[in-house]
Amino acid sequence: MPGILRLKPDYRSETYKMIVEFDGPEHYQVARKVIEDKIREKAFSDAGYHVIRIPYFVQMTEPCITELFGEKIARRDAFKDFPHGFISTRSYPADFCELGVERFLNDLHRFSAIRGDILERLARANDRVGDWRIIYPPSAVSRLRLDENRA
Repeated sequence: MPGILRLKPDYRSETYKMIVEFDGPEHYQVARKVIEDKIREKAFSDAGYHVIRIPYFVQMTEPCITELFGEKIARRDAFKDFPHGFISTRSYPADFCELGVERFLNDLHRFSAIRGDILERLARANDRVGDWRIIYPPSAVSRLRLDENRA
């Protein structure tokens, strides 16, 4: 257990044996960071913790709280319904490394209840910075379209 404590998670609850990690843009842009996150997550899991990762483009709304924490949070009225997605950021999926693209697609699948909101905000960002699909890896675009068709 001492080795795990050196990792210093963003938040740790001993009561719930839970680790919460907040993933900013660098967790999608830097391949080394994505790999380190996987190593950290495995170390925490091996030590008996449930690891919850919160991407920077996801807000703490009721569907997300349910997805992330289940029923561990009883009082939800304190959470506001802020919009999801790429609103005030300058980091878009076109900036992600290949591993970050994979992580983003997994997040879209994991947060299926808000996937439409995230993609809608991303489409609005296109008006400001151009169409992100132009430089998005072709394999990821194909997979994203398949996921959209299944939803």
